[in-house]
Amino acid sequence: MLLADLIGQDAARAALLGAIARGHLAHAYLFEGPAGVGKRNAALGLAMALNCAAAPGQGCGKCEVCARIETGMHPDVPSFGPTGAAGQIVFDTAQSILALARTRPHEANARVIVIDDADAMNPSAANCLLKTLEEPLARNHMVLCTAAPDRLLPTIRSRTQRIRFRPIPTPELLALAEARGVPRARAEVAATLADGSAARLFATAAEEDQLPVQTLAELRAALAAQGVGAIFDFAAAAGQAGEKNEKGGRSGKDDLGRVLGLLARLYRDALAVAAGAPELAVLRTGGVEGVDALAPLGVERLGRALAAIVDVQAALTANVNPTLAVERLLIALKRQQRPAA
Repeated sequence: MLLADLIGQDAARAALLGAIARGHLAHAYLFEGPAGVGKRNAALGLAMALNCAAAPGQGCGKCEVCARIETGMHPDVPSFGPTGAAGQIVFDTAQSILALARTRPHEANARVIVIDDADAMNPSAANCLLKTLEEPLARNHMVLCTAAPDRLLPTIRSRTQRIRFRPIPTPELLALAEARGVPRARAEVAATLADGSAARLFATAAEEDQLPVQTLAELRAALAAQGVGAIFDFAAAAGQAGEKNEKGGRSGKDDLGRVLGLLARLYRDALAVAAGAPELAVLRTGGVEGVDALAPLGVERLGRALAAIVDVQAALTANVNPTLAVERLLIALKRQQRPAA
């Protein structure tokens, strides 16, 4: 991917293209931000911009050099990552990086060494890498990609130019899904659950699991029922599901979190409609129903309801009992749906 094609990363793209244009490119960069937002693509785009003869400083994405970089076949754009049994970047890998960075590029104008999940370096590997950062050879550039920069040694962070990558805005995720042919209803749910990650967007869109949507429908049915019995029944079932052991790489609490994420988006969209900005709503095509039904509650009530959802989302991260948390939430939401006195 070319730097110009990065989605939702205007500041990062501008910083890198500006440094290239001025001829002030750093010898080492730390690309930090959530997983799946384009850090690795930006590293490859940087390599294309530095080495493409057809479009110097930008990259064309079509020539042989760009194609080899994008497919990982260019000898001067190597990638490294965790290889150890514990998912670490080990000393031997760091030594290979050090040896490579002390030589001139084989054929390119500039070598770009990409280190994925750089925070996975064990102490010996991190200390070895410091030698490379302290004694850079001309025409060698290193890009460390990480979602957890604070896990890196402070001395490594201080020797790199930090570029921040941010979660991709939901409208841009929707546009990306549409360009890939994802049906709109599925795209709306996937974009909501993606947390700003393009990688998570497509993983979620590919899933056949409709549990979050189904559970959200059951939650809203419990809210609509007379009395509070349905609320307690739903909370008990949701709490039990939230305490299940991990299955398929995702825990029951993760599934409950996904439902609450959809619920928060539903109320946020209703708030946007109530405030006169329906164009900001995401869940509008039938994948998740209820935005137009909630909007008449008004801005004040929807705001209080949304605050209650956010509070419970935070509580669940602090290991609050899921059943009690869901009970508290549903009672708060039902209170907002009562007719005004």
